[in-house]
Amino acid sequence: MRKSNVEILVIVMFVLAVTLPFINKAYHIDDAAFLFIADQIGKDPLHPYSFIAEWGNGPKQAIFLNDTPFLPYLIALLTYLLGRKEWILHLVYIIFPLTAAISFYFFAKKFLKKALIPALIMVAMPTFLPNAHNLMFDVPVLAAWMLAITLFVYGVDKNNHKLMLSGSIVAGICYWIKPTGAIIIFLIALYCILAKKYKYISYIIVPVLFILLFALQNYIFEKDVIASNYASQLIKNKNSIELLSSYIFGELSYIGGATVFPLFFIYPLIRRKRAPVIMSLSALVSIAASYFLWKFSVNFVSGRYSLFEISLFFVFVTCSLFFIIITILRNFHNTIAGLLDILRVKKSKYDAALIFIFLWFIGALVLNSVIVGGAVRFNTILLPPLILLYFLQLQESGAKNLGRIASLILVSTLIIGLSVAYADYEFANAYRNFVKSIPETYKTSANEVRFSGGAEFQYYMMEKGYKIMQVDDNTPKKGDVVIKVDILFLRKMSEELLNRSKLAATVSYSSNFPVRVQNPDAHAGFYTYAGGLLPFSFSDSGLETFRIYAVEKEAKSS
Repeated sequence: MRKSNVEILVIVMFVLAVTLPFINKAYHIDDAAFLFIADQIGKDPLHPYSFIAEWGNGPKQAIFLNDTPFLPYLIALLTYLLGRKEWILHLVYIIFPLTAAISFYFFAKKFLKKALIPALIMVAMPTFLPNAHNLMFDVPVLAAWMLAITLFVYGVDKNNHKLMLSGSIVAGICYWIKPTGAIIIFLIALYCILAKKYKYISYIIVPVLFILLFALQNYIFEKDVIASNYASQLIKNKNSIELLSSYIFGELSYIGGATVFPLFFIYPLIRRKRAPVIMSLSALVSIAASYFLWKFSVNFVSGRYSLFEISLFFVFVTCSLFFIIITILRNFHNTIAGLLDILRVKKSKYDAALIFIFLWFIGALVLNSVIVGGAVRFNTILLPPLILLYFLQLQESGAKNLGRIASLILVSTLIIGLSVAYADYEFANAYRNFVKSIPETYKTSANEVRFSGGAEFQYYMMEKGYKIMQVDDNTPKKGDVVIKVDILFLRKMSEELLNRSKLAATVSYSSNFPVRVQNPDAHAGFYTYAGGLLPFSFSDSGLETFRIYAVEKEAKSS
């Protein structure tokens, strides 16, 4: 058996080993939005957005969720054929981490002597692994992205039009999975330019057609266009200094804490020339950022960061800054030489493939730091160039026993990845477990059970027929019951409603496992920076608290 076939088999077994134990994970975070759209598709396949979605702070036309429909159509099909079960959907979704890992393996072989361990490390990363157990678009878009890039790059290099066409079609599907997947069009064009095969740029017509066809479908059947809504939303976003700082330092924290095991960003790369100076500079910036975060977090809803949490933040930011700076310095002259040559300013020798992955890395870094940041899961498309650039520098570091070091990186990264994945599994399941048994004990023939909270809590409660509360909703009547959560996207409750209600019970879910992923008390913000600027944290704080209010008085008549 060929070596590559054996290594692919290893990748398949590895992916199955880290995904199958989690297939009964509850629906989680934005999974609910995809399920709502899938339910609409089941009723009317041509009008996936022709319904009012309860999302965020209130009801809205579903097209403003800005979720392109490839995954909802897949969920709708699977629901029709096999039924709506978590384990069924998650089992089928394993095709996405498999595709991402195998595609990356073949792509990495163009750059690295040994591509197996880097491919396994990508799967093991905390940015990748928990998201591989969700229905959201983060791992599926990476799968399509990597498959498209691999097919197209191999096609360009071999002048193989079938591969380029296949890659272009998959690139179009990237957009159908996630709107920002359209960025892959620029990467395809960039590779053609760097390879000086300009005529192949015409293949971008294929993914552009995918975008236009979907926009036409939107306009005809929905009377609105997701692409224009999404672009308008990005343009209108006025990022304050505080928000931009949260995005930037959150992104640095996510890279340092949720990709390669943090300390391996330092060793053995610290042995490179000028590395100690860069390390000192990175540490100084991180000390300043940590101080300001500690000082101003006293005004945060979640309160001041503890010394331990600030220390985690310092380590994560220092490690990522160090890696980013040495990566920029290593690739700067090669990139400038390539650009000058392409622009015919100065004829130079350069490594075109290296420029490609470097600009991919920088582009994804800027995108997630400035435009669409604030969550670890957005970083999946950053992982391939990060791993390649890291291992290229590892090979150049002069360190002995690189194979042993790579194995240590894999094992340590896998330990963190599985820990975060298990913590996320427990966090998601808390909501499903609560809804299964608790609310029905408060339901009578004469009252109504209402709730305030989003994401999977909202999905499971609505599936049981309970009604969501609007912001400042004061409509519940005497005898009704209102359940609200502490963490997961609750809507503001009416002060008058709280005044005429009594806290009847508090149900808390905790865990002996000390890792937290989305928890303001631990300042962990894996899914949104509002929970904290750490991708994960260590804490004994509860997973979630459900507060059950009994309405004792009627609302005052206006």
